[in-house]
Amino acid sequence: MAYKRFQNTFTESKFFLPLAIAVTGGVVGLYGLVGEGWWMQLICLAISTLLLLILNSSNQLLRVVSQATPAMFLLLVAAAVFIFPDLLAEIMTLCFIALLFMLFHCHQRDVSPGWVFYGFFCLGLASMVFVKAIYYVPLLWVLMATCLRAMTAKTFWASVLGLITPYWLAGPFIIYFKGTDIVAAHFSQLVLFQRLGDYSMLGEHEWLAVGWTALLAIIGIVHYANQGYQDKLRTRLLHEMVIVIDIATFIFLALQPQHYTMLLGVAIANTSLLIAHYLTLTHTFLTNISFFIILAVTLAIIAYNTWMPSSNFLSAMAMQACSYLPL
Repeated sequence: MAYKRFQNTFTESKFFLPLAIAVTGGVVGLYGLVGEGWWMQLICLAISTLLLLILNSSNQLLRVVSQATPAMFLLLVAAAVFIFPDLLAEIMTLCFIALLFMLFHCHQRDVSPGWVFYGFFCLGLASMVFVKAIYYVPLLWVLMATCLRAMTAKTFWASVLGLITPYWLAGPFIIYFKGTDIVAAHFSQLVLFQRLGDYSMLGEHEWLAVGWTALLAIIGIVHYANQGYQDKLRTRLLHEMVIVIDIATFIFLALQPQHYTMLLGVAIANTSLLIAHYLTLTHTFLTNISFFIILAVTLAIIAYNTWMPSSNFLSAMAMQACSYLPL
């Protein structure tokens, strides 16, 4: 049995997730959760975290009992707290996690058409807030055939039906209240692209969060390429699916960075699955040091990206409190 270091003890403990919840809760609170009324965003984040927790445990992605996946997801969300106020981005992230949750259940199963339908139904919902999510469809079909071994005529048509069902349900109401022009404008975004690689909209806070998430993704991918053989075949195939989606998301983000609010959440969800595997199942002296470095840098980025908004929030609260003083 491998020697357990602090990183293994901590990631397998019951304290990692509560501490991550406390950190993220404090960050979004300082960022303006109560004052701005971002309760729907908070609900989406909570459901996303719960789905990742269930996804990890039900598929035994880490071989040990660990809450590292939802914990790292929350910490990376806190590091990219600037996307939290965007409700559409939170819905996109939630729908994509739900998509993975559904598709992971259809690996070599005869009843997979139902899971595929629900998974692509979630993708259809995501495309209603970010129509370019449809670009993931061909990639998912390939992954269903290669990683999930679940690509048949039934699952193909189940995916098509699931993708268009949200539009069937919501379409009549949208057309009735908004007219047909909004439908044409929505789907026209599929063929509209801005200049490739235009990073002018990314500031230092965005670069820090995107760059750190990408670096953790690289660490997780390299680790799994070297150590993934220790997992069961099904687990390896699921991780390979996550890796391909993560790489595709970062390529999409690099080419069209103006969509970073929508894509970064998807990248964080996939990266959390990969980096949690690295932090939980490695046990050398160097990886133990890297564990402390990863946590320290993540917390430093969280503090930096939260400092200005939180200081403005605290200043406003102090001024409001002073206004009630009889001076």
